[in-house]
Amino acid sequence: MRGSGLTGKIYRIKYVLMRKLLILALFGVCGSSLRSEESSAVPGFRPAKVEPTTQGAEAPQDKEVVVPDGMKSDLPLEKDENVSLNKIYTYLNDPIRNKPPMGNAMMQYEPRYWDHGAILAKDRKARQGNIFVINWQNDGEPGDFTVRLDYRQAMTRERVMTKTQEYKNFDGYEKTVIQVVADDYVRGGVVNSWRISIVRDGKIVAQEKSFIW
Repeated sequence: MRGSGLTGKIYRIKYVLMRKLLILALFGVCGSSLRSEESSAVPGFRPAKVEPTTQGAEAPQDKEVVVPDGMKSDLPLEKDENVSLNKIYTYLNDPIRNKPPMGNAMMQYEPRYWDHGAILAKDRKARQGNIFVINWQNDGEPGDFTVRLDYRQAMTRERVMTKTQEYKNFDGYEKTVIQVVADDYVRGGVVNSWRISIVRDGKIVAQEKSFIW
């Protein structure tokens, strides 16, 4: 009787082990099928295609040389060592944008110098703007020269405006004053960049420009 009871226990143990193995096998099959479904459902990673431009935008191109308004092309640059731009002085005559500091007699005198003779408020307003004092000279043979100021203003942005002053049969030293004032200043605003050229016989023989031209 004792032997038969022991045999029964052994059979029960084997039954329990086989049941557990069967359950583990079933879980293994189900898990592999689920993994295969998940792997088939997730597409392989591919980097997005990068287009050179979007919405018809064009790639940036080299900026063309800006020439004065009304000219199809600028004049050729052929510098002459006998013609020189010695010093260029610029002044903003505007009591609001360029108020002279208190206690500096020299800087307080300057607006009074440029406003000399302007009695009424409208006369003083007509003198407000950018003033260019251009010191230049011709040490060569006398000739016909043009002092040309090209400039851009705050409200006209990239548009290039031009003012000129003519000299006939000139040699020696000269101080040329060119002003962007009155209506030109009111409509265009402060001069942001400038270029000054000395022109002779259709050629630029001397030239200076602001840092941001």
